Amino acid sequence: MRIKNIQLKNFRNYPELNLDVTNDMVVLSGPNAVGKTNLLESVYFMSLFKSFRDDADYIFMKGQTATEVKMTIDKNGEEHEIEVYLEFRDKIYANFKIDGVKKKRKEAQNFVQVVIFDPTDVDLFTKTPEARRKYLNMVLSQKSTDYLDWLSQYKRILFQKNKLLQDIRAGKSNGEGLEEWNNQLVDIGSEIIFARRGFVNFLNQTISEVYTAISQFHRPVEVFYESIPGDTLEEVKQNFTEQLAEQASRERMISSSLVGPHRDDFCLKSEGLLLPPFSSRGERRSQILALKILELEFLSTDGDKPILLLDDVLSELDDTRRTFLLRYLYGKFQTLITSTHPLEMAGQHVTLSPSTQDEEVAS
Repeated sequence: MRIKNIQLKNFRNYPELNLDVTNDMVVLSGPNAVGKTNLLESVYFMSLFKSFRDDADYIFMKGQTATEVKMTIDKNGEEHEIEVYLEFRDKIYANFKIDGVKKKRKEAQNFVQVVIFDPTDVDLFTKTPEARRKYLNMVLSQKSTDYLDWLSQYKRILFQKNKLLQDIRAGKSNGEGLEEWNNQLVDIGSEIIFARRGFVNFLNQTISEVYTAISQFHRPVEVFYESIPGDTLEEVKQNFTEQLAEQASRERMISSSLVGPHRDDFCLKSEGLLLPPFSSRGERRSQILALKILELEFLSTDGDKPILLLDDVLSELDDTRRTFLLRYLYGKFQTLITSTHPLEMAGQHVTLSPSTQDEEVAS
C-alpha cells in the first residue's frame, strides 16, 4: 500500500493542503506547532475514522463545522481514492466514498491500514490496562471488521448488564434477564478474547529474535496475555461461563461486571519476570519498537502492507536502533516521519511551516 496524494480541508490547523507523495520514505520537518503530527493524524484517521490522540473531538479546524480528508493510494497495484467528509450539526455526520462511490462506514473502514509510533508509546507498559486494551483494539480492528462489530456489541451488552445489576441492587429488579445478558457477554466477549490471544501468539513467535536484533541484548521476551484462559473458542466460552458463576454474588454486590475482555491486560516478561519495571528507557524503546515491527508484519497481507507513521521517533532512538529500523523498513513499508530538524536520509523531504498550511505542497 502506498499513498500518492493527501488533501485536507479544515482539518486541525490546515485550511487546505494538497501534498503529492512521491517516495516510500517521506520526512516531514519543521518547528513545533506547524502541523506535522496533524498531518500524520489525517493519514491514521483514514483507516479507522478516529484519532490516535485523546483530543479527537477537535479535528475540525477552529471556527469550522466541516472537514474533509481525501487520499489517493496505490493498493495491490491499483489506484484508488478514499474520501471522508464530516459535518457537525447537532452531532457529527459522516460521508464516506471510495473511488467516488458512497460507502457505509463499515465498508470503508480498513481500506487503508496504518501503524503509528509516537514517543508516548514508550510508556505503554507503565500506563493503565485500559491503554493496553486500546492498543489491542486498534491493531485488531484494522485486521478484521468483525472485531469492530464485536467491540460495539460488547460495549452495548456490558452497559445493559451493568444497568440491570444497578437496578437489582436498588431493588428495582429481581434479576430477570441477567442470564441472557451473561450469555450474550460470553458469546461476543469470547470472540474478542480469542482474537486477542491469536495476536499475542503471533507476537510470541518472533518477538525475542526481533528484540535481540534491535537492542543487541540477548534476552528471551514473552508477551503475557492476562485474560480468561482457553486454547480454543469453546474453551474460552466454557471458562468465561464458569468465572461468571463464581463472581455472580460479588457482581450483584458492587453492581459491576467483573469478568470479560473489558478487564484484560498484557505485559512483557522475561524468564517469568516482568520486564518494564526493570528496564531502562532505552530498553523500553527496543521493546516497543519490536512490538511495532511485528504489528507491521501482522497487518501485512499478500501484496499489501500497512503504512508506517513515525511521529518524532527517530530523535528518541540511539544510532543502533535508528539504523536497524531504517534498514528494516527500506523497500518494505512506506513511512512518513516527522522531525523538528531536517534528517540526512534518502527520501522525499517536505518542510512544513505556517505558510504551507494553505497551499499546494509538492516536493
